Amino acid sequence: MAEVEGRRPASNDVGSGPTMHCNACPGVKATAFCVDCHDYLCTDCTCYHQRQKITKMHTLLTGDKFPAGNPPKREEDKTKSIRKCSQHPNEKIKVYCQGHNTLCCVVCIMLQHEQCSKTYIPDIAEDFKTGPDYGKLNTDMQSSDQLIVDCLSEIDKCLKAVGTLKAGEWETLKKYRVRIIEYLDSREKELQAEMQQTHDEDVALLHELQKQLKTRRSELEEMRTKLTLYENNAIELFIAAKRTCSQLSELQSSLQKITEKIGYREYAIVRDTRMDTILQDKNGFARVGLAKDETILGKLCYLS
Repeated sequence: MAEVEGRRPASNDVGSGPTMHCNACPGVKATAFCVDCHDYLCTDCTCYHQRQKITKMHTLLTGDKFPAGNPPKREEDKTKSIRKCSQHPNEKIKVYCQGHNTLCCVVCIMLQHEQCSKTYIPDIAEDFKTGPDYGKLNTDMQSSDQLIVDCLSEIDKCLKAVGTLKAGEWETLKKYRVRIIEYLDSREKELQAEMQQTHDEDVALLHELQKQLKTRRSELEEMRTKLTLYENNAIELFIAAKRTCSQLSELQSSLQKITEKIGYREYAIVRDTRMDTILQDKNGFARVGLAKDETILGKLCYLS
């Protein structure tokens, strides 16, 4: 901080303990300590500090809290990390912009949110944990977790159905070919390959959806763990929760897309009624035909 012009050294015989001097005004007694800048400030510098947009929201220690001799240590890395502005790493998050649903530091406010409706986070953080926003966040996380469980259960049912379907229809195919075995050897292989491909594609898709859902659940658990870490600090909990809301929204969108893909294609061996008269037809015997035009979807309660 630049030295304030026109200041003369003042007497330092007030109070007990070692006299701390202003970092900007050599010889002038300090009356406040800025936690954010980690600087001692005299009376004039304190006033100047509180008038500037970029520093007016810094935390100042005065009176009984003034650290004479032993300034407080800088915050631990974990605290600094959760409170650090993502756009301006050297600044701390101080304000919540209601209009943009954004966490802001003083630089963000000055550059992007000066005209917005803002709230000083320490003023609202204490009541946040018991408020509706945090309650809704936890409810939405529980809903997402339940949806994952339901989807995994539905996939298990689909996998069993796919296996049963293949086994049953394959047996139908074999019984049908008994009457015309000599002609149908080659055709049988073609149909089996087609069914196997359909089966493999459906199983591969279902396994992939399983994998994605387990990943989403891990991400959800990570969100919940992060929130738990900050439950004893209202400000940090507020910041972590607001960031989690954005992450959860993306996770819910991903879950919605996954739920829309869960299912399988039902097929059956469609017997050719003209088989007795067209045994010499190279395209005779049977074909693999889907029972429905659409994939059979599980009936789940999707996120709104």
